[in-house]
Amino acid sequence: MFRIVLCLSSLLILFPQIIKTTTVYKCGTRNQEILNNVTVTIENCTTTSRCSLRRNSTMHIQIKFKPEFDVKDLITEVYGIALNIPIPLLGVDNKSVCNNLFEENGTKKKCPVLKGRTYVYKDEIYIIEAYPKFKVDIHWSLKDPISRNIVTCFEAPAKIID
Repeated sequence: MFRIVLCLSSLLILFPQIIKTTTVYKCGTRNQEILNNVTVTIENCTTTSRCSLRRNSTMHIQIKFKPEFDVKDLITEVYGIALNIPIPLLGVDNKSVCNNLFEENGTKKKCPVLKGRTYVYKDEIYIIEAYPKFKVDIHWSLKDPISRNIVTCFEAPAKIID
């Protein structure tokens, strides 16, 4: 028993990124109201301060969500908000989610997604060098491309860095 506890404790110390999630906020709350019904993990971003997004690098994201209605197809709506101006994130905005979906148990999944079931969306985003270094709030939603109904939505404070 002692060996099991020691082994688990060692894993928690050596691999803290495995269990840490990113603090995200409800869309439209100006980073004031924490979102609790969705689990988001943005690589190297676990604090309540701004996530550092390094130019010329790839950022990994994972979103665990449970739709409140059936959806045949899902796309992303991703943009940065700077000075109250939405700036689309190139290569990420309006992208199909269906090829990057998994069941909660890790099994690969394709659309449609069903009401009340838990899914995990995993993706990677390349932060291009053309983005200026500045503070930005990232708006990220998954939505039906036909009805435009939002399945889940969050915002996270970030900053583009070198």
